[in-house]
Amino acid sequence: MSNLAAMSLKAFWEAVEQRLAAFSADELRAVLRAMAQETPPTERQEFLAKLQPMAKGADVVQQVLQQEDLLADIADLKQEVEEEMEQADDWEEQHGWEGEEYDEEDSLGPYSDFVEPLADLFDRTNAVFDYGNFALARAAYPELFAILELEDDYGRGLSAEDLKSVDIAEARARYLRVVYETETPAPRPQVLFEQMRRAQSWLARPRLALEGIIQISPKPLPDQDRFLRDWIAFLREQSGGDADGWLREAIRLAQGTPGLAELARAEGQKRPRAYLDWFAALEQEDKHREVLVAAQEALQTLPTRLPIRAAIADHLCIAAAKLGETETLRAGRWEAFVAKPSLVRLLDLWDAAPSGQEQTGLMQQAAQHAQSYLAHPPGRQETMGIWEIGDNLEAPGLIDKSVLAHAYLFAEEWEAAHQLAAREEVLGWSSSSNPQGLVVPSFLVLLSGRRPDALPPNLGQLWRQGLQNSVGFGYTGEGTLTRLERAYTARLSTVSWSRDRQERFLAWCLDVAQRRVDAIVGNQHRGSYDKAAVLIVACAEVLRLRGDVRGAEALLDDVRNRFPRHRSFQAELKVATRLT
Repeated sequence: MSNLAAMSLKAFWEAVEQRLAAFSADELRAVLRAMAQETPPTERQEFLAKLQPMAKGADVVQQVLQQEDLLADIADLKQEVEEEMEQADDWEEQHGWEGEEYDEEDSLGPYSDFVEPLADLFDRTNAVFDYGNFALARAAYPELFAILELEDDYGRGLSAEDLKSVDIAEARARYLRVVYETETPAPRPQVLFEQMRRAQSWLARPRLALEGIIQISPKPLPDQDRFLRDWIAFLREQSGGDADGWLREAIRLAQGTPGLAELARAEGQKRPRAYLDWFAALEQEDKHREVLVAAQEALQTLPTRLPIRAAIADHLCIAAAKLGETETLRAGRWEAFVAKPSLVRLLDLWDAAPSGQEQTGLMQQAAQHAQSYLAHPPGRQETMGIWEIGDNLEAPGLIDKSVLAHAYLFAEEWEAAHQLAAREEVLGWSSSSNPQGLVVPSFLVLLSGRRPDALPPNLGQLWRQGLQNSVGFGYTGEGTLTRLERAYTARLSTVSWSRDRQERFLAWCLDVAQRRVDAIVGNQHRGSYDKAAVLIVACAEVLRLRGDVRGAEALLDDVRNRFPRHRSFQAELKVATRLT
């Protein structure tokens, strides 16, 4: 399916008409010849069939579109699908469990034969819309979408994703346009509101908007100015995220950026997303100074623990960066972190902060806030606003202990990082909720005396894996990990511990490593034998770098002797030691 936002039907036809008006007859011939030359051999007959004056075939097309049988055909297909669903148990018994041809990933099951007929009915209904038979289109579209909502007892059925040749988003917009076109002005807001909420369930993306209804046809929306006034008045009386979003959109369409500014200032406490719409409109006009001032105004107005403040601060930061206002950018980064702390926002703080003691002090403040946030996360009553489908701007931030551990380490709060990690289990390091898997490798790096980008192989592997695990599943790209590596290279390369601290933390790291190896190998967690081997050999590498070669050998010999019969672990240990 194509993306409706890429180019609307209205914009497409306007662009086509503009180009046609600009071409001479000879230029049009050249365009058609070029299109003919690029036509594959198998599509040449189809191309020639289209290459004829529409006037000759207009009557024929119009006759074809007088489809009194369209609704009957839709009803027949729906009945066939329902009848097939009544036999779902028989089909499942034959194909679902024992049949070699059934693909468990194929949700269509016995309904694949209905895809093409259903797509054809959508095409016919779209044609009815294009030729202005709005009453018939209004009756047909809901019945088509009703087929997509059918499911058998096994959860199978046809879905929008199965109709590859049909733009379901456009079909939905066409339906809402015919609802608009076939209603009289007085009941139009109420009816359209009800149908828009109904149609929202037909397709989650893209989110429904009045703009889509306007852009689905090259013809102007009838009575648009009057409708927008009525629509705004009606939506002010409604509740919920959909109504709030449609109200903001209507004000933008009717009153532009000044209208959004007025809405935000008058109702920002109730509708904080109005600020974001206002900022977006200003950004499109390249009014970055106004964005900065408006964002500062919003942050002064909204409650301090409101999660959407983070998004508002993000707009402030973008404006400050474009205007070259470093101090304002730093203040915005702090506001964003306070409202919704996360690892990425912590890194934003780190990158924006000046180096030296100021940077360390800011990280100490971040650690204090993260600690408080974990102890007392915001409740639902503090989020305010109206949540919308598709984002979490108004949802409280969800962080885990690894974010706090990073803050402690960046702040050089070594004792706090140690206490946080020491309370955790020696298993579960692959989870970002267990900071031990980050703190132990960090301490080992510091104890090695090497820069994080110049570590021996097993310690380097342990360190990178600790960073990766701390990032968690919420961040899929390499960007966060790369930023972490860069930040730690800067931080850990300048740290110098006292001898007493080195001895205490080295003893703790070795104790944790021994207990982790015992837990993994002793309990035969075979899938983690390689992790245990890398950890213990990394500890040996640290001891060697500190000049304790005997201690390194004794550590490895002790582990080998404790698990002489665990051949798989012994093999992993050999692999790890060969790398050193």
